[in-house]
Amino acid sequence: MATIRAVIVDPDGTVQATQIENNLKAFQAVVGGYIEGVLGVEATMYVNEEGLLRGLPPNPVATLFAQSILGRNVVLVGTALILGPPDDEGNDTPVRPTVVGYLTKEN
Repeated sequence: MATIRAVIVDPDGTVQATQIENNLKAFQAVVGGYIEGVLGVEATMYVNEEGLLRGLPPNPVATLFAQSILGRNVVLVGTALILGPPDDEGNDTPVRPTVVGYLTKEN
């Protein structure tokens, strides 16, 4: 199974760059249920589709990042999985090094 570079952002502020299997089941395991995509020019974020209904905790780090890539006010809850923007065919791509650096404060 192919893997893809990603960043996982937990509601407690923990940010982890990782490799994850590039499939729906693996993405759902990270967010704890059905996924909802938040698409931006620099990244794609997946969060739990039912997060608000299930009362998942707010994710301030993911929320601020989403607001920066979308340019509008959103609130994200639960664990967020961040990948790169979709390619020309709509496939997921690895998270960009600049995004990893921004989120993990790597230089």
